[in-house]
Parts: sequence; structure tokens; C-alpha cells
Amino acid sequence: MADQTPRLGLGTYDQGDEWDHTDTVEAVDEHAIVRGPIAERPATGEYDDELYHATDQGITWRWDAASEDWTYFSGNGCSGQPVPGTSHFETAEFVQARTEETPVWNVEAHGVEGDGTTEVGHAIHDLLETVEQAGGGIVYFPPGRYLLERTPLVGDDTIVMGAGHSTILEGIRPAGEEGKALISNRGYDVTGYDGASNWGICNIRIDTPETTGIMPAHAKNVRLENIYGDYTYNHHIDIVSSKNVVVDGYWATRGGESGSDAPVQFDAQYSGASWNGVWDGSEYSLVTDDDTPTRSCTLTNFVIDPSNGPEHGVHLHHGGNESITVTNGYITGCEYTAIRADPNEVVTDLTINDVSCINNARGITLGQIKSGRRELTVSNTTIRTDDSDQAAGSGLYAAGFDGAAISNVSVDGAFTNAIIFDHMDDLKMCNITAKGADDQAFRFRENVDVTLTTARAADCGTVGIYSGPGSSVAYGGVTFDNVESRVEVDGEIREWNSS
Repeated sequence: MADQTPRLGLGTYDQGDEWDHTDTVEAVDEHAIVRGPIAERPATGEYDDELYHATDQGITWRWDAASEDWTYFSGNGCSGQPVPGTSHFETAEFVQARTEETPVWNVEAHGVEGDGTTEVGHAIHDLLETVEQAGGGIVYFPPGRYLLERTPLVGDDTIVMGAGHSTILEGIRPAGEEGKALISNRGYDVTGYDGASNWGICNIRIDTPETTGIMPAHAKNVRLENIYGDYTYNHHIDIVSSKNVVVDGYWATRGGESGSDAPVQFDAQYSGASWNGVWDGSEYSLVTDDDTPTRSCTLTNFVIDPSNGPEHGVHLHHGGNESITVTNGYITGCEYTAIRADPNEVVTDLTINDVSCINNARGITLGQIKSGRRELTVSNTTIRTDDSDQAAGSGLYAAGFDGAAISNVSVDGAFTNAIIFDHMDDLKMCNITAKGADDQAFRFRENVDVTLTTARAADCGTVGIYSGPGSSVAYGGVTFDNVESRVEVDGEIREWNSS
């Protein structure tokens, strides 16, 4: 053997050897699909149509020599970023005997008992540190109730995996220290997104009246799957100053027991904040307050059906949340609103799609602000409250966005007004039903530039469309059923013409 191929190291032979397979071996080498994590994909390919399969994305990439870039070729993964822990999950499917030597670290094999009486927070924290130092893996929790007297911290490339609803995590805290995180990540006390990355938690139940649940903080590339939420002090999931966090599969039967009680919260630790922290068993440490926004996060495949009537279901809290997607979900039983963004807080690129907000006091409330927000999309969404005593305020309210698209939305209930907007530029609304409001169906209250097409205003107490001071409303294809007055104008209004 005289040489090896450059990519896979396959042996080649000189002329005169007993067999000369050089051409064949080089051809095999050229067309083989190299596998590995996306981080190890070469910056450039060696030839046109070279293939690289990113195991942590589930994507096969093709090198396009003409554009000098990698392009999507095949696969059902996420082309934008790695799927944290995918390779570990693939390993777990084939691991039968979970011992200390396998990629799956069974907590029982390390002396951690889920008997509901033994405090195991320190032992779990130490085990998570060991797993990270070993290069990551799955930390498996068999069915049981695990009492965490401190906040265990998950490290890089580590998956905390339970057995489903029967694996219960409960935090215990001294009097006066309630609300500190049940479980968080290493690097919560750094800046930016330099905390732990490529980690996840799946198949566990949160039942922890004394603590907040899962708190990614200054983290990136996090995946939370199949999370069951029962009792919690504040939130089951509180995403703080983190990016690329996906919550996929979440079921909440209760909201928080304290004043801040939304089951899911997108938050940022702004300067001077005195909450969001971890408990090490004796001391409380805050998340670094450097104003890092929470960015590029998704909540999908979820049901929030709380029996204790929290104020909000999903809360966009402080600090300029960016690129947040809430999709494919159901929210009910909230005493203020199903989805809320705080007044005077900047939000950029918010998408709400395929969400049913049923029997809440309000549906979507994106609090008042005059400017600074950009890009709102609400689509395929139903807001309905059947009880007239429960309905309050507006079914859908938003303010301060430059660029918004509202489509295939139905608002039905005895709200004061069905839909209200303030200070909105370039608002496009299509296929909208606003029904049952005590007062107005569509209220463009102040400084709203909107085009409203293919809409219905029905069974409203006073006005179908209201154009307030500084507003400009173009409408067409709007039907009015059982409204006292079709249009009321304090601003501008005109018939919309597609030409």
C-alpha cells in the first residue's frame, strides 16, 4: 500500500502491486458521506456535490461549488441550528443495560434515590458535573420523586431524561427562600450567551410548590421536551437571557402559587434585577444582570389548562425579547390574559400561530407602547370566551409594532372591544372575525395605519370599525352583521381598492 485517500484514509496501491484499486477507492472516497456534528463540518467542500451528514441536526448538506456554500440536501432535522443531544438520544435507543460505563448515567447506579424523602440535590449536582467532565451524556432518572435541596446545574452536552409523568422533581427551600430555581445550568452567572450549551431536559414532571421549575439562564441551544407541570412557586419554565431554546411538548395543570404565576415566561435579567437565581443549599445567587435579551426561542405542542387561575399563560417579561415563536398550543383559565407582553417593553419578531385561547379574561395582550417594536405575526388563532362575566378588556390588543400581519384570526366573546390596536405602522389584516363585543369590533384607537380585508364584524354593541385620531384605515370585503353602526371616524377611513 503506497498511500491513503485524503478524506477517509482509505488505502491505495501503486502500479505493479498485486491489485491496483486506486481509481475505485478514490471514487468511493469522493462519494462517501462523511458524518459528524455540524461544528466539525469543513468550512468549504473539496468538490461539487460533496455530502456531509450533521448527526446533531439530522441534516445532510451538499457543497455547491457554484455558490461556494453548503446547501440543504435531505433530512428532517432543523437546518438552522443543532438539535441538542440528538446523538445521545440515538445512543440511548440501543442501550439496554444502563450502568456507569454506558453513555446513559442512571442516577440509581450513583446512589441517588427517588423515594420522596431523601434529599438528593447535591448528589445530582455532583453527578451532572461528572457527566460534563466526561464529555456529556444522558442522566437518566427512573420513576420516583426526587427532592432537590439545592439547584443542580446542567452542563454542556448533557441531557436530563426521566421516564415521563412518573419521574417527579420537587425542590425544597427554607422559609423566605421560595422561588429559587428547581434546576438550571452552569454559567448562569456569566454574561451574554456564554453559559452551558447543547443541553436539555425531557420526560419529567415538575411538582414543586416552593421553587420555580426549569430556568435556562445565559444558555444557548437548549431543548426541553415532554415537560409536565403541576405545582410550582412561579413558573414551570422561565427562560432568562438565553437563546435558541425550544420547548416542544409541555402540559400544565397549574400556574404559579405566587404573584408572578405564568406557567411559561420569557425573561431577561436586566440591570438591578433582584430575582431569577439559584440556591446552592445555603446561599442564593442571582443570574448575571447584563440586559442580555432572550432570543430565538420557541414554545410548541403545548397545553396550558391550569386549575388555579393564574394571571397569564405565556408571559413575555422584561428586557426586549427577540424572535419568539408560540405555536400549536391551547391556553385556558387565565384571569388576565392568555399571552401577555409587558407595557413599555420592546418586542421584536413575535410570532403566534395556531394557538387557541379559550375561556380566558383576554386572549392576547401586547401591552401599550408608542414605538420601538418590530414585526408581529398572528395567524390561525382563535380567541373565545363563552362566559360574559369572565371576559374583560379586549380579546386581542397590540401596540407599537412597525410591521404586523394578522390573518385567519377569530375573536368571539363579550369583551369590551374585540380587537384594539394603538400606534401601529404597516398593519395588514386579512380573514378576521370579530364577534360579540360589548362595544366595538375593530378599534384602531390611535395612530394606526392599517389595511383590513375579508373581515366580519358581528353582534357588537356599537361600532363595527372605529378609526381614531391619527389613524388611517383602508378596508374592503368587510361584512357587518347586527352592529349598531358600521363605521365611526375620528381619523381617516377609505374603501380599499386592490388596484
